[in-house]
Amino acid sequence: MNIKALANVGATAIVGGAAATAASAVGCVKLWNWLQETARETVVETIDGKPYENSYWYHEGDYDIHYQIDYPEAGVPVIGKMFLIHGFACNTRFWDEMVDILLKKGFICVRPDVPNCGFSTRETKDVKPIDREVLLMHLLDVVDKSDKIPAGKWILMGHSMGGGISMNLAYEYKDKFSCVMMYAPMCAVNAPNFVKKLVTLDPMCNLMDKIFGPCCSHNPLVKSVIMLMTVDVRYSALFETYKFADGLTVPKSGTAMCYMMARAKPTLYENMAKVDLPIKLFWGKMDLFNAPGVVKKFQNALNNPDVTVTPLAGHCLVQNCAPEVCDESLAFLKRNNIIG
Repeated sequence: MNIKALANVGATAIVGGAAATAASAVGCVKLWNWLQETARETVVETIDGKPYENSYWYHEGDYDIHYQIDYPEAGVPVIGKMFLIHGFACNTRFWDEMVDILLKKGFICVRPDVPNCGFSTRETKDVKPIDREVLLMHLLDVVDKSDKIPAGKWILMGHSMGGGISMNLAYEYKDKFSCVMMYAPMCAVNAPNFVKKLVTLDPMCNLMDKIFGPCCSHNPLVKSVIMLMTVDVRYSALFETYKFADGLTVPKSGTAMCYMMARAKPTLYENMAKVDLPIKLFWGKMDLFNAPGVVKKFQNALNNPDVTVTPLAGHCLVQNCAPEVCDESLAFLKRNNIIG
């Protein structure tokens, strides 16, 4: 091939590449516009309303924290009380499958929306920060004063990010809990200050607002996320998407995620080692979010944890594998004489 022919090939490749890039850019813009135009509105009610029949609100400072309380049916003896903390970008409905089973066993279940999630307050630059651990414990103190709640310690349960929060609670308020059960837990990290400033810049927050709501309002996208979290095709196909999406279509959810990353209290491994409560630890064998090295580091930091690896489970094993996970959770409680 002579130089002229080679030059022609090169020119054709450049033109073709530029055309493909332009077409991709046009396609991305059209997809973005479509997401914005077709996004459905959230179904969240005002603070005076109730998202669910068993919804309650805890107010402190600039925060309104939403939570649900579920009681066993009449005639089912109460054998314990559980405090269930969901993971990143999830909400109280994340625990539906587990709660359905636990109520039949005789447990009272209290499940809060962590600040910035579900129907709880979204943090922005105008919200004076209070540590989420403090808010959750104050909420639990209020619940404990109810005549319907028996005396005694709580069983603490956390999934993913909620597992890291649970370890902070167990370290700081261990007298409140009888044990900790964690499901695919992940630690909050103390990001460098320049990262915290970067993620809370107005342009970044505005971009996240434009992404979160519209993307979470489309069923195929939500089902794809559920598929990644559960690695379960059937469960993902049948999943009722509003359970996950409605709590993310609340205004300023994108901004809130940015501020949560900047303000979240880190979970320190040295503190985890000092927690002397009975600890149950669950991992999904097919977890796409927890790398083996992270799993090993977390597990080694704990004080003699009782570990279960569920073979056919992903990161959100408490959803699609709820029966198996509940069975082993209850067996752990019996082994440690927490329930009879």
